[in-house]
Amino acid sequence: MRTRLARLLGIQAPPAPEPAAPPPGPDYKTAWDEAARAGAEGAILTGATEDFFEFAGKQDAGIVGRYLAERDAVLNIGCGVGRVDRYLAPRCRELWAVDVSGEMIRRARERLAGLPNVHLREVGNREFLSAFEDGHFDLVFSFLVLQHLEKEDAFLYLREALRVLKPGGALVTQFPNFLSPVYTRAFVEGSGVAERSPGRVRASTEAEVRHVLALAGFEIAELWLGGHGDQTAEIYVAGRKPRS
Repeated sequence: MRTRLARLLGIQAPPAPEPAAPPPGPDYKTAWDEAARAGAEGAILTGATEDFFEFAGKQDAGIVGRYLAERDAVLNIGCGVGRVDRYLAPRCRELWAVDVSGEMIRRARERLAGLPNVHLREVGNREFLSAFEDGHFDLVFSFLVLQHLEKEDAFLYLREALRVLKPGGALVTQFPNFLSPVYTRAFVEGSGVAERSPGRVRASTEAEVRHVLALAGFEIAELWLGGHGDQTAEIYVAGRKPRS
């Protein structure tokens, strides 16, 4: 209406304002860089001693190893300092590991020095797995990572994992069990926090896990409850990319 009136009066109308850019989403990178500088191991595995940190890394490598063949190409989404990668790398042909935190990647390079088949890459907040080609990997895994993302972003990582897997390739991952005592308590306590961290834990139910993997295109091969302490705390799941 204002533009039409300006034209009738012979006045040049001002250009229409540019549409606002969409918000960039949570700044995971800053949150995890700060956490790494404050204490990387504690940020990855809360309250863990050095010995338990290594024990849990070996244990999780063993879980992934159940779905691993000797010559497989593997991708780790959210490697942190290389907690699992140190123990998994000798069992595969090549291991690519990504993390949003440059500080975590720096520490992973130190921890994984001497493992020539390990390749580390820092990714952007919303880069996901765009650097990798379709169908390159035999196995993708991610532990203690998807839980720290908005559920929409976790889903996008799952969908990208499907894309970069070969047909028949495996996904092995974990979600916090919302119905377990530890994550129920964490949810109640966290509900009163005014400034919630982008890296806070988002727990799920088994039904949610099954549903989101199906939405991402995976066939569930195995699902079980476990954990490094409370054996009901974590939902572990192994999925397969359909062969056709």
